[in-house]
Amino acid sequence: MKVDVVRQAKIDLAAAFRAAALHGFSEAIDNHFSLAVPGRDDLFLLNRFGPDWSELAASDLLTVEAKGTVVEGEGAWATPAFMLHRGIHLARTSARCVFHTHMPFATAVGVTRGGLDTTLSQNAMYFHGRVLTLSYGGVADAVEEGERIGDAIGEDVTVVFLENHGVLVIGTDVADAWHKLYFLERACQVQVLAQSTGQPLVQAPDDVVEKAAAQWVRDGEHARALFAAVKRRLDRELPGYER
Repeated sequence: MKVDVVRQAKIDLAAAFRAAALHGFSEAIDNHFSLAVPGRDDLFLLNRFGPDWSELAASDLLTVEAKGTVVEGEGAWATPAFMLHRGIHLARTSARCVFHTHMPFATAVGVTRGGLDTTLSQNAMYFHGRVLTLSYGGVADAVEEGERIGDAIGEDVTVVFLENHGVLVIGTDVADAWHKLYFLERACQVQVLAQSTGQPLVQAPDDVVEKAAAQWVRDGEHARALFAAVKRRLDRELPGYER
């Protein structure tokens, strides 16, 4: 049976929204995820403004082109969502999936000097050499702010800490982006908890960090297996994302 890849992309992206809600990564009806339409560089999927992430379904996703025209779907996009994701997708076509959240531990790390320490935990080492930190430019309500962020993101960057704001995670597809989002928040949680003890922190040697970072780079099998497990949990606890 032929798979409708666009339909599947919408289902997967909707599942990611619900999974984010389930894990406490969402913030009210704000924040946004996007996914380049399979086979296209000029169209991307974006959540419409309004639904709580726990109720968001595939039918709530908009297909948007670079000028902002909604070519499929009902509803309207939030201005910061469109401006931010447009800037990244246009600047880097390899950024197929972009998640933006204000999830608490990653945001907390983003408002500390030094940001994420990728030598502290195995999860943090996943992002070693792949993190960018940008100053806060206000709410992304204009093309220029999205372009500023997009132009700053090099090919090796998978995580962007927006100081005083939140984070961006960049993936090759939904499963890859979810994998990074999940382990980023866990890494930040461990760092915040460790820092809160007031005790000296144990940093791994550079050679160990480099080795672990290389070990994290896999062929995507782990990310796909994790996301499949996430969807099975959603089917039990928050079904209906495929509508």
